[in-house]
Amino acid sequence: MATRITFDLPGASGESTTVVVPDDVAFALYDGLTNSRAVTDPKAEDFDELLASTSLLSRLITHLTLSRERHIAAADATSPNANRRAIGIAAAMQPSQLGVVLERNGRPRSRRA
Repeated sequence: MATRITFDLPGASGESTTVVVPDDVAFALYDGLTNSRAVTDPKAEDFDELLASTSLLSRLITHLTLSRERHIAAADATSPNANRRAIGIAAAMQPSQLGVVLERNGRPRSRRA
């Protein structure tokens, strides 16, 4: 089964965009966006459907990870004294992980230099 999700994103056209995703992906996306504690098991039982959902989830995770990294770097760039502890907490990262992400995105790992 598939679920239609409509996005009303800001833009020049002002139009809505609808995407069709497998139900399992829709449930995972909804649960993640609503901060649900539950992680539901896949409803699909067909091998090909499960592979398609797995592939889509993997691409989504990769994209969200890159987007999170850019948001982290942008938050750090807002001020020379941006609160890196708060950024790390929001990103659910240890200070060492945060440093690697900042460096990978053109920000200094440490401000001590």
